[in-house]
Amino acid sequence: MKKYFLAIITFSLFQLNAEVKLEDCASIKSDIKRLACYDYLTTGVSKTSEELVKKESKSTPSEAITPVSKEEANFGLSKKQKIEAQIQVNKTQLNSKISDVSKATGGKTRFKLLNDQLWESQSVLSSIKLNNFRVKNNIIIEEANMGGFWMINTSSNVKIKVKRIS
Repeated sequence: MKKYFLAIITFSLFQLNAEVKLEDCASIKSDIKRLACYDYLTTGVSKTSEELVKKESKSTPSEAITPVSKEEANFGLSKKQKIEAQIQVNKTQLNSKISDVSKATGGKTRFKLLNDQLWESQSVLSSIKLNNFRVKNNIIIEEANMGGFWMINTSSNVKIKVKRIS
């Protein structure tokens, strides 16, 4: 009985020391590896090293990257961010293409655009709506009432509520 008790205590101590902590993730330099660490903390599942290497070495999209105007780069910032950066943005809509689609925690969906902006859906999307927002789809993001934003698929006119992440 003492041997079992001692084995359980020893195993639990090793388990506590081997556990990844929030501070450990914060100290990682690589953005992709740090994100994988946070994903592991929240979901308990981590991407394999092959997937991380593939993402890090991923080259730019095959489509030519068009230069982004200053007004377009600042589109979607909150009023607070605009005031802090002393930015005046008059544009009420943005035309772009989706370059990457990924799932975020909580079931929301993140969309990376060709201009490197990152947008996230405000709610969990049904598979029907999600099928309208795939990679290489032309979209328009326009300001909605009360400070929100709509992402609209130009071919099907389906719209979803989004917010800018970066």
